[in-house]
Amino acid sequence: MPSPSTLLRSVLLAVSSLILLSLAGIWFLMRVEGKSFMDALWLIMEGITTTGFGDVVPSTNAGRVIIMVLLVAGIGFFTYATGTIFSELLEGRLADIWGMKSMLKEISKLSGHLIVCGAGRVGKEVISELSREGQKFVVVEKDPERLNEIRAEKKVLFIVGDATEEKVLLAAGADRARGVITTLPGDAENLLITITCRDINPSLRIVARANRPESVSKLKRSGADAVVCPASIAGNRMALASLKPASVGFVETLIEERTLSLNLEELILNDRSPLIGIELRKSRMRDKFGVTLLAVKRGDTYIVNPDPGVVFEAGDLLIICGPPQGLAVMEKLAAGEAGAEMPDK
Repeated sequence: MPSPSTLLRSVLLAVSSLILLSLAGIWFLMRVEGKSFMDALWLIMEGITTTGFGDVVPSTNAGRVIIMVLLVAGIGFFTYATGTIFSELLEGRLADIWGMKSMLKEISKLSGHLIVCGAGRVGKEVISELSREGQKFVVVEKDPERLNEIRAEKKVLFIVGDATEEKVLLAAGADRARGVITTLPGDAENLLITITCRDINPSLRIVARANRPESVSKLKRSGADAVVCPASIAGNRMALASLKPASVGFVETLIEERTLSLNLEELILNDRSPLIGIELRKSRMRDKFGVTLLAVKRGDTYIVNPDPGVVFEAGDLLIICGPPQGLAVMEKLAAGEAGAEMPDK
């Protein structure tokens, strides 16, 4: 089935050809037969629409040849254009054409968004999670049927195309995005997308799917920041669920339960943050905000279950857990926003 853009181009081409042919016919009739502009236009319209009133007719052989050419070519263009337009109107696809134009315009305005490549089984889960988190993202999928299923459930920005093509990734805003999640079922495709995205935007955070464990290292070498192998994770999780059911159940509840007023968050300490130079015990984040610090990532090192005497530094990534209200306050403190102050000692 032709894409909306292809159909629109076809219709515009037919209409443009018809207009140019009509203008050429009018010019020739005015030059060859000496007819006025209105008589020439009237004769052209009679020919294209096959009305044939007979009040204005060509009087020379050259004029008759012009009309015959116009009858053959003009009627063909006219029939194709009108037939395509009415066909698309009946099928409701013209709305999709203009809707896609509007969507591409909206995508072109995005910056700092995420791009999800693939809307299969894994891709759908990623899309659902991003939607719940209220994130800005664009879906790239070459199968329109999969996109129709997603559109029926939620409003998403999408592009119908092959995510392995650079022009498609650029249309999705890869040069302005902050991250790409590639979930295609083929490791070779995910590898190509990773390389292309890294070339387009070196600062992108790329999360790639690996269907075979041996592909993990290849994807990381190609530029992926994180690689997820669903098969390995599923096996590990099943084993842990059997050996440590309570622990796994708690983690699942913490991550998946939407009614639980307890969330995980990652915060990076800005240079202006009042937390810098403060010990964990003196931050009083647990006493005042109900927030627990689980770990600190400093460079490539993780400080898990940090000691109360650990001192915060600029650039530290804090992994914290707590209620939404407390996390919101901590986010302001980490960013060093105006008015964000440390709690009284």
